[in-house]
Amino acid sequence: MDYLLKFTSKAAAENALFTELTETIDGVIETSPLPKYTAVDVIGTIYKATGNFTTVNGLNIPEMVAVTGYHANVRHNDEAPELDQYIVEVNTPARVWA
Repeated sequence: MDYLLKFTSKAAAENALFTELTETIDGVIETSPLPKYTAVDVIGTIYKATGNFTTVNGLNIPEMVAVTGYHANVRHNDEAPELDQYIVEVNTPARVWA
């Protein structure tokens, strides 16, 4: 199952998508994020063009604005109904699984 997700913040996304793995390696305690799902693609903030342009060093550059939310894609072998609250319908996704 593939999920296109939108969270209110990075912290909310990390809380929903990861757990912490704590290991002792060569006497050093290390903590790292461990995905709760088969594959997690953290996109973060997505930007879209406003249709306006600005000139920078003689070049016309499209003006971009942030889309609200913090975005991620999840691919999981089983259904994950706990993610339903974060699912968004997108006509043209910024990134998809190949």
